[in-house]
Amino acid sequence: MNFNFWRTTSLYGFGFLGLRLISFILVPIYTNLLTPSDTGIIFIIYTFLAFLNTLYSRGMDASLFKYFNEKDSNEVVSTSIIYSVKYGACISSLLILFFFFYSDSLSLPFENIFILGLTLVLFCDMISSRCLNILRLLNRPQYYIFSCFFSVGVSLILNIYFINFLKMGLNGAIIAIIFSALFQFFILSPVFFKSLNIRFYNLKLLYKMKKTGLPFIPAAVFLILIELADRWMIGILSPNGTADVGLYGSAYKFGSLIMLCVKGFNLNWQPYYLKGYNQVKFYKIGTLFLFFLIAMATFISLLWPLLFKFLIGPLYWKGGIIIPIISISYVFYGLFILQMPSIYLKNKENWAPLFWGSGLLMNLICNYFLIIYIGYYGAAFSTLLSYVTMSFFLYYKNRKWMPINYDYNLIGIVFIISMAFIVFQYNFNIGPESNQVYFFSVGFSFLYLSLITPFAIYMKNKL
Repeated sequence: MNFNFWRTTSLYGFGFLGLRLISFILVPIYTNLLTPSDTGIIFIIYTFLAFLNTLYSRGMDASLFKYFNEKDSNEVVSTSIIYSVKYGACISSLLILFFFFYSDSLSLPFENIFILGLTLVLFCDMISSRCLNILRLLNRPQYYIFSCFFSVGVSLILNIYFINFLKMGLNGAIIAIIFSALFQFFILSPVFFKSLNIRFYNLKLLYKMKKTGLPFIPAAVFLILIELADRWMIGILSPNGTADVGLYGSAYKFGSLIMLCVKGFNLNWQPYYLKGYNQVKFYKIGTLFLFFLIAMATFISLLWPLLFKFLIGPLYWKGGIIIPIISISYVFYGLFILQMPSIYLKNKENWAPLFWGSGLLMNLICNYFLIIYIGYYGAAFSTLLSYVTMSFFLYYKNRKWMPINYDYNLIGIVFIISMAFIVFQYNFNIGPESNQVYFFSVGFSFLYLSLITPFAIYMKNKL
């Protein structure tokens, strides 16, 4: 087993999870201090910010990783940062002008002045994200982890202060978002200013980086739409509107803990496989990671009633039933990420939009029909079908490009056991007022742990 790989992965993954942990910590604050409708509006704001972040990125993160080890690193970093500042300023100006002329017709549920603040959030988030990637490339995990947890602490304090103490409600939550982005940029500003060196700005390199990053723009947009289109469509198609978005969004956060594990893993996986292809190492890493994702998804699916009982509250209990579906969806997303090396190593970047586009098409079609008939439950199944489509599409192409195999017998057995536990617990779903929540959540979890432990020991000895 490659212990150096997993040690580095755990460091960056820990920092990334800390950075993203704030979205989970804030869920009980929103659900207990805001109405379901206001909670739904906050989730929609986050979805718009996430969508626009992909436009601000413009595929430069992929180019940064591709060229960092091939070219002069100072030129790559400075060219990326300087271009990002210029490009981000242009996009921000266009957004401000758009909202200035059309804000009245949009009927926004908050003050128009916040549009300027949210635009500033997008610009700061783009620069902060680029700086965090530079820290990864420079192998600065301590700085990376510190900046992540500093941002989490500041965001939590600001939300509690504005929402709970000042009683500012929805406006307070938006102000907290704005100031949190500014504080994160501040803590990363040394990286930013050190990288902002006009002497290393290279127009020829910039042309290559823009060309490399171009296919990743629609791919990134498609991916973010897969993750976020369900909230928009629930708000439009569901009879309860933003209230259902609040129920769905609060439960989705818990299910998407698996997504955070996948993205945390990818922080080290991407730089690792860009150094070359090794069938044996890919086999070992992939098998172990899929086992970990399946186990984590099952534990989350078994424990969600306990978490909702103490953290979220009875008003949101109905939404919790989608958590197992979302958790399983991101297991397939993990399989997709494990199959990604061929896109970079075999120069298949032009295929990236097709993979994400197939998932988006499946997502939109299924959301439209399923939300109408079964509400936000249909949105959860649409997410699952999207990632299944993407992962198997890429897996099929990799049979020709770069076959990456795993221990399918072991993974299959663990998956079947896990699904049996999830289905069994689903059939015994009870209300939040019952004390049987303890038995079903904790009892099933311990039983499941006892059954998969031998598989974990077998994998440790074999891999």
